Amino acid sequence: MLRSLVGSEMCIRDRNHTGLMWESAAEFKALLVFAEHRYYGESLPYPPGTDGCMSFLSSEQAIADYAYLVYYLKDELNAHASPVIGFGGSYGGMIAAWGRLKYPNAFDGVIAASAPIWSFANMHPPYNYNAFDMAVTADASSAGGATDFCKQNLKAAWPIIMSTAQSSAGRTLLSESFRSCSELTSVGDGERVVEWASSVWGTMAMGNYPYPSSYLLHGHSLLPAWPVREACKPLNRHFDLPSDLPELLAAVRESASLVHNSTHDLPCNPILTTEHDNQTVNSRHRKMTSTHGRALGGGSPDGCVGDWDFQWCTEMTQPFTQGTPNDMFYCSPGQNCSAWDLQSAARGCEQQWGVIPRPEWARIGLGGKRIGAASNILFSNGLLDPWHGGGVLANLSDTLVAVLIPNGAHHIDLMFSTEVDGDYPDIGAARALERREMARWVAEARRNRL
Repeated sequence: MLRSLVGSEMCIRDRNHTGLMWESAAEFKALLVFAEHRYYGESLPYPPGTDGCMSFLSSEQAIADYAYLVYYLKDELNAHASPVIGFGGSYGGMIAAWGRLKYPNAFDGVIAASAPIWSFANMHPPYNYNAFDMAVTADASSAGGATDFCKQNLKAAWPIIMSTAQSSAGRTLLSESFRSCSELTSVGDGERVVEWASSVWGTMAMGNYPYPSSYLLHGHSLLPAWPVREACKPLNRHFDLPSDLPELLAAVRESASLVHNSTHDLPCNPILTTEHDNQTVNSRHRKMTSTHGRALGGGSPDGCVGDWDFQWCTEMTQPFTQGTPNDMFYCSPGQNCSAWDLQSAARGCEQQWGVIPRPEWARIGLGGKRIGAASNILFSNGLLDPWHGGGVLANLSDTLVAVLIPNGAHHIDLMFSTEVDGDYPDIGAARALERREMARWVAEARRNRL
């Protein structure tokens, strides 16, 4: 049989989240195939500067690529009777699920891990646009293994930082407390500090594994075990304000440094750099499925290289609200943070890429929530993963199966097994169910091809 990793918005060489494939290959006598998504890694169809080169970067094109690849390999290997199982995590899991929906002739079944296929606008029932940040907040609380002091102190810190930046003396305090490489000189620099300190929590929540991992930092360095709990440690106490203000600011910096200075070698924090400014401006309205460290808004239409921001701006238009009463993030005074501002995001997309988002496409062109006629898809979701709010969390039929992993973060079930897994039976149980489903798919495919 063939087992294929459905690549997502990254270089395919990043394969440390494919343990389930490797550890199951012998049992199924499987050939493993790692397929890279067009426009990412080395799969670049056009040289830089080609006019209109980004026009063919879309989920539909990528899904068709993988279907063509399956048939190409079957022809080349004379493996026409071999069952094919697809695997994908995050956006790759979304592609895997949609691939089974659109090309059931190519994929006999798929594991769609942490695949938020329902995290789009105008779904029925509707998607909660605040779900991602509510889940991040839950991770940074007693519910997630930290204490409620953590989320409460962060929520309180953002307006304090903004008000402190109003004066020259306050900006000096912020510069020193956050060890900024450049002196804060304007009132607006307070917002940059807030963005710098708050932008890491989604990454830590996605990578909230019970063991150290480099996955969310793309192999450059490690996040510790239970990174959200670790980052919360400096904040897990009461601060008596205003006397404890320097201590609170230092605690917020120390928590954010778990990601920003994960290599432990930065003498200062580049809070005011141009690269961070670009990310800050765009991330106010456009979130990324991708993880911390990937450029957001740094690409250009003539670069001809894959960029999640472009995909968000065309068809992967996932709505977000942040700074509501239900999350720990900042909301500017006078702003309605409970409303998604599609118009503002669309203006940014047109300015950056020359395109207008199609927020309806996931509902109309990719099945929306009406996927009950499909079969042989297993949706897995870790309940510590902030993307689970947009995922399939209950069985839709006997062959559209959902598995929930209470101690799991972003597609932990696809990772290699570790000794720590034994302390969390839900992780092993998810993988066991996935193997049983795969065995059923393979047996069914072989029966139907006799």
